[in-house]
Amino acid sequence: MARKGRRRGGPRYKRVSLSLPKRLYLILNGIAMGDDKKLNRLIKGILEDKLQESTVAELEMYLRKLEEEGREEKEEAVQEQT
Repeated sequence: MARKGRRRGGPRYKRVSLSLPKRLYLILNGIAMGDDKKLNRLIKGILEDKLQESTVAELEMYLRKLEEEGREEKEEAVQEQT
């Protein structure tokens, strides 16, 4: 009889660090009334809703757009130095 594989222990979810603009953070923190748990739940809900509405193609396009903006900023910085 085959045995089930052992499930690894540890947290079920990966921890992610997120940087927000100060203004956006203050707005979200105000909505959560200064409670860190409520703030985390609010951010998680916003992200889940956005990801459910997005297709993989839209997310890939967004990443490409960010990469292009990064390249343009680097090129502008190099041109300013010369």
